[in-house]
Amino acid sequence: MLTYLEARDKIRSMVKQLPIEHVPLAQSLNRVLAHPIFADRDYPPFNRAAMDGIAIRMDDWNNGIREFHISDTIFAGMETPAAIAAGECYKIMTGAACPREADTIIRKEDLTYTPYGTARILRESISHGQHLAQRGEDLKETDLAVTAPRVCDISLIGTLAALGIHLVPVFKMPRVGIVTTGNEVVDIDQQPKHFQIRNSNQYLLRALCEQWQLPVRSCQHVSDEPKALSAAFKQAMEQQLILINGGVSAGDADHVPQILRELGVEILFHKVSIKPGKPLLVGFLPEGKIIFALPGNPLSCFMTFKLFVEEYLHGCMGFTDERFQKIKLQPSRSKKSSLDEFFPVFRQPDTYGYTWKPHHGSGDITATVGCDGIGWHIHNKQVIAENETIPVLSLHPFFNII
Repeated sequence: MLTYLEARDKIRSMVKQLPIEHVPLAQSLNRVLAHPIFADRDYPPFNRAAMDGIAIRMDDWNNGIREFHISDTIFAGMETPAAIAAGECYKIMTGAACPREADTIIRKEDLTYTPYGTARILRESISHGQHLAQRGEDLKETDLAVTAPRVCDISLIGTLAALGIHLVPVFKMPRVGIVTTGNEVVDIDQQPKHFQIRNSNQYLLRALCEQWQLPVRSCQHVSDEPKALSAAFKQAMEQQLILINGGVSAGDADHVPQILRELGVEILFHKVSIKPGKPLLVGFLPEGKIIFALPGNPLSCFMTFKLFVEEYLHGCMGFTDERFQKIKLQPSRSKKSSLDEFFPVFRQPDTYGYTWKPHHGSGDITATVGCDGIGWHIHNKQVIAENETIPVLSLHPFFNII
């Protein structure tokens, strides 16, 4: 049986770069930028006033001039006017293009305007270039503006707009087929009998896919009957990423591994020495489609998606940063198993630490409610001491890479 790290390395060996598509900027939120973006011109593209006031020549100040004749008024969006002579200034508004020979801005709070069309500076000292954004000080033409891969978050979208990127090169996410299994499972709009449960995992998986903007093209539930399972798997395998839930343990009704083999799936691995999620199976088809058969208990389903499916997606988009962050777990935690254990962690109010709380196993439907991440209790460490630093995986898929 593989360890967690061995299984993770197996997943990493399967990644292949996703194709690239271009989407309108207005539709790019939370998509992943696939190419770096370079500046199409200098930014700012002109010397820009950062304050309302007047623009003067520093040489005039150095020559003792303190009252300046207002030659012209410049508003944002105007062409710069003709050159000014000694002792003249421009009245200028924030964001306006400042003529090159006027190299210093005096803000209006430091001025008094006279009835004679002049502006008198009230300050005793000024500095050359103050309140003036110089052309190209943010970016020079052809400079690297945005690295990739990178998530198109709100701030990045504003930058891309400023750079004139109206069609954004993003990774095209793989189409998904979902199959949930189990005779005991009924849809959520039905009243289950005392020996039945509602199909929460189907909605969990759909939500996880939506968070990644993965297009779910096929989603169905089937009973633990080999012919029905085979037909459902064939339909799901028309997609590029196949998620199967349940039927991967060692029970008499756990037909999934055998049926996948019969359908030509090569098993990359089956079972990992982790808790929860030990029965996980990962396989692939000759054309490169990948199959994740996730355990049926809700917490196991959630954990294995976060740990393994997201690991695969990260790799396919070229992300190489370590996904786990180091945080302090404030209460101690002990375990009896020799497995890597993963457990929900919760941010402590008014502190930088996290806490955890006991749950009732991988079938506990409320175990992850309100949690902020997944803590990793490493296999060869029986006790995590109070306030010890441990690895934690954020629930946000792009926590460390935006």
